[in-house]
Amino acid sequence: MTIVPEAAADDELPATDDASLDRLRRFGGGKLLTEMITLFLASVPERLGAARNGLASGDVAAIEMALHSLKSSSAQLGAMRMQRLSERGERQARTGSLDGIAPIMDDLEAEFPRIQHWLDRARTAEVP
Repeated sequence: MTIVPEAAADDELPATDDASLDRLRRFGGGKLLTEMITLFLASVPERLGAARNGLASGDVAAIEMALHSLKSSSAQLGAMRMQRLSERGERQARTGSLDGIAPIMDDLEAEFPRIQHWLDRARTAEVP
């Protein structure tokens, strides 16, 4: 049995899920979707900053809380790679160890511009 490292397996999964955006659009219309995207894009830098600050100060609880919040909102909007990375970081922080969190943070920060572009396009499509 071959064990595939978690990060390698993650690369084989989709980074985004358009169906999540479609579900939100059906549930609340384009206005709700646009508002949720705007709130998400504004909150990601804050959550990443809180996790980075927690990493710098050794505060695993702050990391866990910031990444838990990011995980949930990412999943709701279909930012699936960001959700998986956040979940991995949250799980690691929950162990009380900072080991491996820095590269996860680097990956999250690299993923954000891609997600921002994807969601900006979706938001623009909602404007009449």
